[in-house]
Amino acid sequence: MPQFTCPKCGAGLEVKAGTHIATCQYCQTTTYIDRSTALFFYLVPFTIDETKAKGIFKRWSAGPSMAKELEHNAVITKFAKEYFPVFQFRRLVKEKEQIVVKPAKGTTLPGMQNLVIPPGSLTIFDTATATDGAEVLKPDLSIDPYFEDLPGKAVDQSIVYFPAYEVTYTFKGEKYELVIDGSSGDVYTGPFPGRSSGSYLSVMGLAAALGLFGGLLGILVNPVFFVLVIAGFFAGNILGTKLVQKSMESKK
Repeated sequence: MPQFTCPKCGAGLEVKAGTHIATCQYCQTTTYIDRSTALFFYLVPFTIDETKAKGIFKRWSAGPSMAKELEHNAVITKFAKEYFPVFQFRRLVKEKEQIVVKPAKGTTLPGMQNLVIPPGSLTIFDTATATDGAEVLKPDLSIDPYFEDLPGKAVDQSIVYFPAYEVTYTFKGEKYELVIDGSSGDVYTGPFPGRSSGSYLSVMGLAAALGLFGGLLGILVNPVFFVLVIAGFFAGNILGTKLVQKSMESKK
């Protein structure tokens, strides 16, 4: 936590989170605390334990967009419980408070550039804070460059230690990385072994063949049947397209 001193007697001031007024316990002088220039330290506790996190990875690897054998053949080489540091800026923009979160540590891990801190989840972080075995990663980026692009007027800024599981796994000789949010269970992934577009081509091929055959049969037997077959063809087309879109979205 930032250290504030009484302007009259020089004693240390206790400043509670969310307040701007502090009273000296020795001389009773009341002081306004300018949080716009102070840097506070907070922590978001883990709500997802390691067992649940590994279950989340297992379910993710079995998803419809994943490579067929990923669930059974992925080999986890690193599963680290960490507190990742981010800068949280509270700004006043057009009379409304806005929160901006930026990394406080250089990283190429997926998702670390766009973290969202859950409302009401912050606890004060200091040397006595229990971390339950998680490694607390140290900030190595300066806060100053971020100020140039921030909107509005400063309310306060802080370093927040965000709970995350850093996962490295291999599949068919290739290494991949992802991050599991330790507070929500969300999965942030970079490139991953996805299912090929063969499923889409198969659906489209089958729809085309059935549509052609059914169309010819429908003309000979019943025009209504012909219309139903054509509708089935377009439904197959839509299904195949959605499969591809879902695969592409999961790779972002």
